[in-house]
Amino acid sequence: MKTAIKTIVFTALAGFFVTASAASFFDGKRPLLCSVHQLFECDAPNACLAVTPEQIGGVSHLNIDFKNKAITRAGVDSKQTSTIDSVETIDNKLILSGIEDGEAELRDGAGWTISIMDPEGTMVLAVAGDGFAVVGLGACVPKP
Repeated sequence: MKTAIKTIVFTALAGFFVTASAASFFDGKRPLLCSVHQLFECDAPNACLAVTPEQIGGVSHLNIDFKNKAITRAGVDSKQTSTIDSVETIDNKLILSGIEDGEAELRDGAGWTISIMDPEGTMVLAVAGDGFAVVGLGACVPKP
């Protein structure tokens, strides 16, 4: 009898762990908090230079809200929101993309992409505009 109970408990636990490990935090459904660890600004005259978010008017922590298709600055009540236009998954990567127009009078529009690797949560952010690019490397975790 004890052997039968042990077998049932073991089978139930094994099923739980397989299900838990198969579940992904990076499925485009759960909100994420992402942090940029390295940031580079690239342009033709200067090549790529390491910069801080403050030097280029950027942010280092992002909230990604898939339900509302929005990305906002983490830790601050920010009215600045980037709209997520596309969410796709390919080769265990969650890929988000969108476009921004900045100032109406300036030629400062850009396209952006965020790739989040599953299951690690590592992230690559790329913004490309008129003669420049910004590349960020970091990681994402599920929001509690």
